[in-house]
Formats: sequence, C-alpha cells, structure tokens
Amino acid sequence: MHNMRDIKDRLQAELEQWFLKQCKNNYADFYLYYLPAAPEHDGGLLIAENIKNPEYLLAMPEKINKSITVEQNFNRIMVYGVLNKLPILTI
Repeated sequence: MHNMRDIKDRLQAELEQWFLKQCKNNYADFYLYYLPAAPEHDGGLLIAENIKNPEYLLAMPEKINKSITVEQNFNRIMVYGVLNKLPILTI
C-alpha cells in the first residue's frame, strides 16, 4: 500500500466482503489482520474468521462489530487510529 487512500480503500473493500460473509453466518467472529510491508512485498489488510497465513498479524483485539453497519465499522476503526500505527505502507 502506497498511501492512506490505498489503506482506506482496502479497508472499505474488506468490510464489504466481511458483511456478506457475516450475513451468511451470524455467529461467526471476524477480526482485522495485517501483513507488514517488507522489501519483497507490500503490506496488506484482511478481515477473516480464521487466518491460515502466519505472516498476517492481528491488527486489533476487538472483533469486527456485527451489530453495526459497514460504514460504522469503518469509522470505528478509523477513530481508533489502528491503521495509522500498522507497518503496512510500502517500504
């Protein structure tokens, strides 16, 4: 990811996919994960129930809140400032 706009766009896309998955399984818990940027690859974001790739790390301990909308979750994550602290910008 090259700038904050890329990060926000990716978060929005992940939340939209999360919403579809959450609607299919109300009891699932999803979390925000990140892939740290490295010389060999860009950083990344992923919302998943279970992560199989050990390179992805937990971005925040709270679950994605299933009782609020995609937009409200986006704002919640932005207000917490989680994305500003993650090492996901291209090196």
